[in-house]
Amino acid sequence: MNPKTRIQSKAVALSKKHRFLCLEWATGTGKTLGALKIVKNILKDNPKAKGYLICKESTHKKNWLLDIKKHRMSKVGKSMKTVLYASLKNQEAKADFVILDECHALTPLRIKALKNILQRGTKIIFLSATIPYEKKVIMDLFCANRIHYYKISLNKSFELKLLPEPSLVVHRVHLNTEIVRGKLWEYVARKPKGKVIKYCSHKDMFATMKMYPKEVGVICQGTEQEHYDALNKQMAYYEGLSIDNDLPINVRTGCRNKYLNIASSRKKFIAEVKTQNVKDLVKEFRLNNTRFLCFTGSIKQVKELGADSAVHSKNKNDFNQHLVDCFNDMVCNELFAVKMLREGVNLTNIEKGIITQLDSGIASFFQMLGRCLRHEFPEMHLLVVQNTQDEVYFKKSMNNFNDKFIIWR
Repeated sequence: MNPKTRIQSKAVALSKKHRFLCLEWATGTGKTLGALKIVKNILKDNPKAKGYLICKESTHKKNWLLDIKKHRMSKVGKSMKTVLYASLKNQEAKADFVILDECHALTPLRIKALKNILQRGTKIIFLSATIPYEKKVIMDLFCANRIHYYKISLNKSFELKLLPEPSLVVHRVHLNTEIVRGKLWEYVARKPKGKVIKYCSHKDMFATMKMYPKEVGVICQGTEQEHYDALNKQMAYYEGLSIDNDLPINVRTGCRNKYLNIASSRKKFIAEVKTQNVKDLVKEFRLNNTRFLCFTGSIKQVKELGADSAVHSKNKNDFNQHLVDCFNDMVCNELFAVKMLREGVNLTNIEKGIITQLDSGIASFFQMLGRCLRHEFPEMHLLVVQNTQDEVYFKKSMNNFNDKFIIWR
């Protein structure tokens, strides 16, 4: 019995013992087939059983249909209605079983809607590669702490030979302390209340602000390092105000929101300074006719990279699906994604990948890495800006990753 068959057989056995079962398996280890085999076993005992498959996005639904066809599980497919979490509130028919794909998408409101289709003894199969702690709290509360978690981490999947061992190539990027190619980064020190804006260097910021009335906007122009330092100082200022108990609660809340907005701007900035590095990698991959997937930081960055095949939220769903199909049909060799394709989508024969920007949570790294683990020799490239918040995200993501797979550049 091969490793994948063995873990799926164990999942079926556990489903017989536990009404609530969570397959928290790393991407690519066979969660979908495991869930289908569980439902097949349910139908063996009760041929009239009916249930639901709840998906996060419409693209995920298509993947399930393809997998059902691939594994010859048409009977299982006919036994369940496939809907999105957003449509859960519209369902009324009671279920004998429910598959919750990407179960970390659950929210208190969605759980409330889910309760409407449950009956005594309904089996629930939770599926996810990574579940944040706060989501597990919600799930456990919903199921009265009766969920049995069957977990297979990414490192464990490598150990069991469920997935090929990857190479994670980490590229060190440094903020420029001088103006490069005439690029000036603009930091808004004071928003204008009219149309008048004054530009200055960072060292002249306070003098410029004193020189002109408050209605006049002030924008500092400088290097990458100066821009990053200015954002950090601004964040520290608003963070301090947000925890000052001498201030009214509404003022503290406003300062907290301002702090979070600047943090978001800083994250986008860190991604943008990597654009030239990403361009170089993309150029190299194209020259070698490499099939690759590139996760970018923004739609703006995608345009700068000259990418025509970019999946993002501004596109229509049909167009995004067309791009994915083109890649999976081996017609297109490259695919770009902006905060999409991180989960629930099977992508064919990706030789190399690029992660432009990490998030504060570790889940995003493993989701993006998981997209490239279906090739025999997967290689993921990750860009990290040194001495910035980027390093904090990187260290956090590496806590549960074997450093023997890391190659530094």
